[in-house]
Amino acid sequence: MATNHERTDEQERRSTIHAAAIAVFSAQGFAATSMADIATAAGISRPALYQYFANKRDIFASAFAALIDESVDRALAALKAPGSVAEQLDGLLQRFDGDLWEGMAASAHSEEILQTKNELAVDPWAPSLERLHKGLAAYVRRQGATRARSSEWTDLLELSPKGFKIDRPSVATYRRRLTALANGVAAALTASSG
Repeated sequence: MATNHERTDEQERRSTIHAAAIAVFSAQGFAATSMADIATAAGISRPALYQYFANKRDIFASAFAALIDESVDRALAALKAPGSVAEQLDGLLQRFDGDLWEGMAASAHSEEILQTKNELAVDPWAPSLERLHKGLAAYVRRQGATRARSSEWTDLLELSPKGFKIDRPSVATYRRRLTALANGVAAALTASSG
């Protein structure tokens, strides 16, 4: 039976592998990355890597699920940070959408990475996205929105950032669009609750 310390060691090793895998996938793309590349970047042997993951698709899915989960944690924390509704919503959008877009924009292989993400048969980050959705909906309701209006505002905050990327904007432009969205929704929420 594994102790808590052993589980912590395994979690730390997986985190190390995740970080190494994301760095290698970003630098080389999915197709050009091998298990040996990931093992080397993580500072472990290939046989040790196979103790944690079956193949590079498994690592890819797990690493990006962990990345999304961490982004959701930071985004939901932004909703609890001191500041106005506009600042909190902007914090949520910047920590989730803005930071992820910045990471993708930094990779010459972003299209291939997104395509690989879309090709995965299982959506391992669905629980994290559901947690983000529920947290955002609860936040909007706490601002005085009815359940129906809360659903509309939550949809707008979650879906608009996808459209903001259609023209492949610079990171600065994308972040400005997120801030404008946060300010607009915050103004409407504040006006409807006041």
